[in-house]
Amino acid sequence: MPVTKWSRKYNKEWLRPDIIAGITVGAVMIPESMAYVSLANLPPEVGLYSAMVALFVYVIFGTSRQLSIGPLSTLSILVGSTLGSLMIIDATQYAMIASLVAVIAGLLALLSWALRLGFIVKFISKPVLTGFLAGLALYIASGQISKLFGISGGTGTFFERIYYLIMHLDQTNLPTLAVGVVGILFLFLATKKFPKLPNTLILVLGSIVLLTYTNLASLGVKVVGHIPQGIPAFIIPDPTLLDVNILITLAATVFLISYMEGYLFAAEYATKNRYKIDKNQELLALGASNIAVGLFQGLPVGGALSRTAINDDSGAKTQLAGGVSGIIILLVLVFLTGIFTNLPETILAAIVLFIIKGLVNIPHFRDIYYFSKIEFTIALLTLLFVLFFGALEGIVLGVIMSVVGLINKMYNPHIAVLGKMPGKHQFLDVKRRMEAQKIPGILIIRVDGSQIFLNTEDVKNKILLLVDKDYKDTELFILDLEATAFIDHSAIEMLEELYDELKLRGITFKVANMYEPIRDSLRKTKLEKEIVENEVPLTIEDCIELWKSEKSNNIDEKV
Repeated sequence: MPVTKWSRKYNKEWLRPDIIAGITVGAVMIPESMAYVSLANLPPEVGLYSAMVALFVYVIFGTSRQLSIGPLSTLSILVGSTLGSLMIIDATQYAMIASLVAVIAGLLALLSWALRLGFIVKFISKPVLTGFLAGLALYIASGQISKLFGISGGTGTFFERIYYLIMHLDQTNLPTLAVGVVGILFLFLATKKFPKLPNTLILVLGSIVLLTYTNLASLGVKVVGHIPQGIPAFIIPDPTLLDVNILITLAATVFLISYMEGYLFAAEYATKNRYKIDKNQELLALGASNIAVGLFQGLPVGGALSRTAINDDSGAKTQLAGGVSGIIILLVLVFLTGIFTNLPETILAAIVLFIIKGLVNIPHFRDIYYFSKIEFTIALLTLLFVLFFGALEGIVLGVIMSVVGLINKMYNPHIAVLGKMPGKHQFLDVKRRMEAQKIPGILIIRVDGSQIFLNTEDVKNKILLLVDKDYKDTELFILDLEATAFIDHSAIEMLEELYDELKLRGITFKVANMYEPIRDSLRKTKLEKEIVENEVPLTIEDCIELWKSEKSNNIDEKV
């Protein structure tokens, strides 16, 4: 447990900044958590339960000193949109299913920790994540705008919600809209002028005072209402409440997104503050947090960038800051829930709309577009999938497209014909460097990428086509393995077949830049004696000189 390590080395000078950071983040988390769980169609106290329990558990198991863990807009809308489509009428059963998803997501994280699968942090590509988050932001906005206008109803996809909103604009409650718009303007101005203040909490408390001492409620401005006082009760969610296929798919998606986002944020601030985090330990921390949250009536949690940034800006030195935030929420649950009775729902919508604007990362879309049109297309399609089909379907389809794109690249590796650069010991692609000179009678090929079962046939056919069509005078064929990191058994068989085909044509086959991993793969094959000619990897020039020497010796023997 990391807590046993950092607590022993705790410096008393860290206590003051940790307490200040903890109080600041706790003040921000209270309204944010209540707002986020509304996206999952759950009562506000669930957000407070989730935040408090997650913070206490992460203090014990987490390795990041600044990461703030709790409810997230992405996870809430993912859970809400998926469970909402199932038409679950019983509110108690609905809440228990949300807790069940948290428990299963936590168990998946623990399983990944036990198997040391921390590398899965890279399972979802950045373009897919960018498109997914942007699509989620628009999807979330389509539901929150209705609350901002005071219009009830409207479900389904993004376009169905927008259509419903347009068709019911005549039902807009003007006082509700006015309060919400003023809330958004306040957050924009206050965040710009006073970025370190708990502006969301100030807005929440201000709106509560407004509703308490005016007659806005009688004009149709809806409020949160009664929030149960006290700590959450321990429950064991019934695993039979949800179809196992939906449960596992949703929990796996929740786990991947929460781990990936949390780890990236934790790594970013660990680098900034010059310490290291353990990606496998973070799996344990995330798993324990989600299981505990699920057992205490919460919904899935993860690391939040905005709150982590506030934690760091406020001077957090250790995980104790998160524990202080948890204590703040505990005090609210035990003593102060009555304060939030007159909190306007439109203010929660305003907070969500203000926060999620950062999820639509236009500069990142632009960077992806200039780097790769294919990856930009994947990001854009992922966004559209979320809008047309929903959050869960969107992320799954995005990942599938990303994997298909990767397989396509592996299936069609770039094959370069190399020529010698004048006056240098370099051999470069003749199509990219016009000054690279081809050597008569010698064909040098570099395959850019690993050679595996997906592409071996294609690689062999392209090489033989070059030999039989454009390079008929070839006497020496050199395969440069410098850009090949891995070959599998199918690739070994392909090289054996290529060796035999070239031998029938009277062409000598040599391999350059064959480093140890590939050399190990060739051991105990018939190619070991044929092309593993030296304990030290041969360069392209070594292969040429060796071939010339062998050719000269053969001529001398004949003479």
